[in-house]
Amino acid sequence: MDGDLDFAYRYPFSAAAKRIVEQQRSAIEIKYIDRAEKHIEAARSGKLHYIDVSLDYLKLDYVMTYLYARMILSAMGDRNASLEYSIAESKRSAEALGTANDAQVAAVAAEIGLEIKKSKIGMDEFSIPFTNYITNAPKRPEYALVNQPIREGNVILGRASLIGLIANAAAMRMASGIAVKTAELPKEIIARAKAMKAAALKNMEATERHKGSSRSSEWIEKLIKTPIPDARHRTVNLILAPYLVNVKKLNDDDAIRIILDYIERCKGIEPNTKINEQYIRYQCDYARKKGLKPMSFENAKELIGEYIS
Repeated sequence: MDGDLDFAYRYPFSAAAKRIVEQQRSAIEIKYIDRAEKHIEAARSGKLHYIDVSLDYLKLDYVMTYLYARMILSAMGDRNASLEYSIAESKRSAEALGTANDAQVAAVAAEIGLEIKKSKIGMDEFSIPFTNYITNAPKRPEYALVNQPIREGNVILGRASLIGLIANAAAMRMASGIAVKTAELPKEIIARAKAMKAAALKNMEATERHKGSSRSSEWIEKLIKTPIPDARHRTVNLILAPYLVNVKKLNDDDAIRIILDYIERCKGIEPNTKINEQYIRYQCDYARKKGLKPMSFENAKELIGEYIS
């Protein structure tokens, strides 16, 4: 089992991993559900990497966590999440392959249907049948067939290129094999997947609100750089003062300095104005006390439409 467990830990999509799982008790364990959730988050955030460990219980934990992660992803029904996870796991396995011997490289390739042989020409070259290569090669320029040497119907690859090919094939295999019918999944898995989907939706909505808030401020930043000839009193008290003190969270002195500089540039277009530092200070103080937000872009278009976009 030791050899199987080490191989399964390195390549959790393998038949060795399946054998390890079948030897474990079938009852659902919450600890693996918890670990699987963190595992999925690590995979999707680019933090999943291969770590060489010697303790068997850590290797077994990883194999079981991978299984639970696949079940959760199946229950979530999110194809993008499943693909991201599969790609992350394949990259981790590619990292493990970086220290593997030729026999293990060949064994992993065979697991995913790649017919590779160690090339007789060169110490670190491998051959793969032409059609096998076409089916599994990544869609990247360096894997374009025109850039590969071909001998007797086989594509010749260096070790690094072969590992990239294996990783791509492994990702496709994992992504296609993740889906499991919801009816076949334990209720604990379905409940966790539902909670994760709800949390993801909440985070997405918060992100969109933040993006929307950022977009809604862009026109005001442009306005601050664009002098206007009139409507300057209302621009100060309805847009600039609320924006600078309540959105950008500037202190009054910094906000006043920015608005005074803006008014000076406006005077270059039309010098007549009664706006002074006292007026600006009052508007900044009032906006802060009342928690005022700047007027909407739509309303501002009616006020100074030709000067904003």
